[in-house]
Amino acid sequence: MKRFRVYAQVVGSKYLGEFEAETEEEAIEKAAEDADVSLCWSCVAECEDAEVCEIHASEVKS
Repeated sequence: MKRFRVYAQVVGSKYLGEFEAETEEEAIEKAAEDADVSLCWSCVAECEDAEVCEIHASEVKS
């Protein structure tokens, strides 16, 4: 019988904070500059190459 190593791409989300900007795009750019993705000690043993794939923004209403 053949043996295979199988991997899954796991996607999650992380709150990056609030940023003051004129547009949603500018807020995303600011967040991307500060984005730091890291995994806890338990997850780092199971997941490789953590990276930000997509960033979304929504305006904060007072």
